[in-house]
Amino acid sequence: MHNSVAVRDAYVWPHLGALPAFRALIRAIEHRLLDGYRPFAAPLLDVGAGDGHFASVALGPRVAVGVDVSLPALREAARRGVYEHLAAGSAPALPFADGQFATVVANCAIEHIPDLSATLAELHRALRPGGRLLVTVPTDCLEPNLLVPRTLGAVGLGPAADAYTAWFRRQQVHYHLLSRAEWLQVIEQAGFGVVAARGYMSARATKLFELGHYAGLDNLAARRLTGRWVLWPWRPRFAAWERFIAACVDEPEHPDDSCLLVVAERA
Repeated sequence: MHNSVAVRDAYVWPHLGALPAFRALIRAIEHRLLDGYRPFAAPLLDVGAGDGHFASVALGPRVAVGVDVSLPALREAARRGVYEHLAAGSAPALPFADGQFATVVANCAIEHIPDLSATLAELHRALRPGGRLLVTVPTDCLEPNLLVPRTLGAVGLGPAADAYTAWFRRQQVHYHLLSRAEWLQVIEQAGFGVVAARGYMSARATKLFELGHYAGLDNLAARRLTGRWVLWPWRPRFAAWERFIAACVDEPEHPDDSCLLVVAERA
């Protein structure tokens, strides 16, 4: 689908109308990539369900189970009505039977969990033989693609660049920023066979994502005051962001992409 209007309608606006623009950017890209692997075999487990927005837009119309460690997020996810069941639990100790699911999706989730080996082992255990795992993760290209530390380093402010990068990593709560090869290796070591891998989030898109954090301060205030990220989702006022994000969704794969989609199967 290379029609920018169709891309905006299908992938950009469903996120931009409800999320801060920087978050809508990465979610729109992930939505489009995962769409290429529909239909998802049921039952589907959504690991790191959060508030349920992504599942309601990109995984639904119905998802068997969502799991997350945050009870407030799960309460919000329940109000969306996309999940048949919701469970409080952590990925390294999933509260499910062996082989319970045909599909497991972990969208921007496993990089936030300290014990990566235990997490992947649990995802493997929860999948039935032949079941499919779809994970999206950041890579070691993410931080080198950031604009602020690159600019600081270019003007001789290396310590400031390092401090900013460390601060950004803490804000993102990233425990694992592996290379593409390393991600594939740890997933295969957990007993999966990799079916496909595709980079996304170019250096250009990453800079837009980074700077969008600061443009989204009003969204943060709205969220804290009302529980909603976007108070007035009147589409014309988001026209510029829609164009920027649609262009990023349409980008081809690059060697230095900041993120990676991995599709794997349990033997």
